[in-house]
Amino acid sequence: MLELFIVFIIDLLAFFLIYLILNTGLNIELGYTGIPNFGTVFWFSAGGFAAGALASRLGAWLLNIDTSGIDFIRDNMIIVMKINNILEKSPLQALTLLILIIIIAGGIGAMLGAVMSIPTVRLRSDYLAITFLAFGEILNVIGTAYTPLVGGPPGIAVPDVWAWSGKLRFTVSTLTILIIAIIFFAYAEYLVRTPLGRSLRVVRDNEVAAEAYGKDIARFRLISMIIGSTLMSVAGALYVLYSQAVNPSFFRFHWTFLPWLMILLGGVGNNIGVLLGTFIYNTIYKLIVFYKFELGGILPFDVVWLNYILLGALIIIILIYRPQGLLPEKPPRIRLKVKERKE
Repeated sequence: MLELFIVFIIDLLAFFLIYLILNTGLNIELGYTGIPNFGTVFWFSAGGFAAGALASRLGAWLLNIDTSGIDFIRDNMIIVMKINNILEKSPLQALTLLILIIIIAGGIGAMLGAVMSIPTVRLRSDYLAITFLAFGEILNVIGTAYTPLVGGPPGIAVPDVWAWSGKLRFTVSTLTILIIAIIFFAYAEYLVRTPLGRSLRVVRDNEVAAEAYGKDIARFRLISMIIGSTLMSVAGALYVLYSQAVNPSFFRFHWTFLPWLMILLGGVGNNIGVLLGTFIYNTIYKLIVFYKFELGGILPFDVVWLNYILLGALIIIILIYRPQGLLPEKPPRIRLKVKERKE
């Protein structure tokens, strides 16, 4: 029983941290800059597809594995097993592969964020939200239809960059994700206190005033989209590496709406609130999954729908009774130095 509880806690922590990285990126765009990004799944899946498509290829190149005559999709399991056999004995090479995948996934997310920042200047917030929502499904369609990317609907396996840790694989992988999440979260907290962070909030609160003060709105939105999109894509890559597989069906609409729910629950524009909202929702969701068989005999409907019912109910309750979230954004503290005049 104790072992089962430990597995539950580790899995809960891993998914909480992945969501936290994703939500921190969304909070930089939505909470700091006021960009209504309803397409978070677009960048999340971009990072996931990058990790899935490149992990085997990069691993084979890094480990000098002969791939002549091997199709990375058709012979996926063969090449993955060869890579894992080497990574089990080589933590340094496994770490190198992990870092390469994260850098590439983050770079792809940054480039896509830069491209998608163009409509943020030309479109009003409502039309912009619809545009992002439409883009959110594009990569899912491409991943399903274009088999050479990640194998189409069946998906493919992904090399285990934590294979060297043996039985402690899930513990070590969760600790790795924890370190990455702490770095990104600390950066987001630092960003909000910098001149750049204050400029982003000015753009969010009053574009007319920002322009009057000479702020380049397009530039600040570009920066916000690049930073936020990088975090989202890294979260997607970590999700695929942790799962050791990638499938287009992994990246459904809930990767857009659940981050919005968690941010609204915790408090838009407040990183601590985002952390709290992410933890609360993930804990509730994992408890539902853990006790689904017990709940199945109590509920008058199939327990598989409970998550969606919870999603809708929480959004309604938050918007009606606590629209500012559990921890609303605090106004910035401004210290004024007043010199005493000598008479």
